[in-house]
Parts: sequence; C-alpha cells; structure tokens
Amino acid sequence: MTESDEAKFTELFEVIEAYSRRGYYHQDKALQIIAGTYVFMFEKEDMPDVRPIVDDILEQYDYVFATIERGNLDPLSVDAVVRVALYKDEYTGWGINRLGRILESLHRRSGGDENYADFVEDAAIVIRGLENIVAGSALEEIVEGANGA
Repeated sequence: MTESDEAKFTELFEVIEAYSRRGYYHQDKALQIIAGTYVFMFEKEDMPDVRPIVDDILEQYDYVFATIERGNLDPLSVDAVVRVALYKDEYTGWGINRLGRILESLHRRSGGDENYADFVEDAAIVIRGLENIVAGSALEEIVEGANGA
C-alpha cells in the first residue's frame, strides 16, 4: 500500500492490507471496507492508495472474485474497483483497465465452463461499473468547472 504523508486512517488500511493476505472471507471483508470507505469527490482526507491491494486480491482469482454460494461474480469486487477509480482522477484509467480484465476473465470462463449460466448478468454488472466510472468522471469535471467559474 502506497501511503502519502497526508493520508488519514492508516490503521484502517493496515487492517485492509492484513485482511487482503488472508483467505476468501477476509478478502471479501477487505473489499467491503474499501467499497464503503472511498466516497468519490466528497472525501476531504487523503486516503491511502489501495489499488495494489485490490489488484492482489483480484489477481488471485483471475479477476473474477466469485461468490461462494453460486460461483457468480461478486458485485462487491466491481464496486470496490469503481469506488477506488473514482476517488482520484489518476485512478480512473486503472479502474477501467481492471474492469476490462474482469470482463476478459468472465469471457474466458464462459467459453470453458458450460455450467456458467450467469455470464450475461455478471457482464452487465461490470458494464454498469464502467458506466459509473465514466459518469462519475464526467460529473467531477462538471463540478470542478462550476467551482472554477
């Protein structure tokens, strides 16, 4: 985890980092905390950069962090990527790239697993995430433009 001198809540992110190194349930909780902690545009504190943590978790699952119950894509993993991507302008490209990797992995999975019936629904979750990043990025530009005028 990269941490600036201005970062707040370092203890929270130490917990997130520790959870990300454990098993599925702890990683799920880490993604929940990340998704709930990053509030785009309106956060006053400089939060630590958790992109490497999200990357580490997603890479372990070939970018499809699936639910235990059904084996479909956990929407929380997409939400965590979207929230982090919208947190700072320079994170936007990272978020789009990660959601693209999730889509690619879903596509590979659909070709190799005839029992994977949730492909369309899972892909729709990722596409909505991409739409949220694009819309959020546009909204931020509008707000910044209004503040600068």
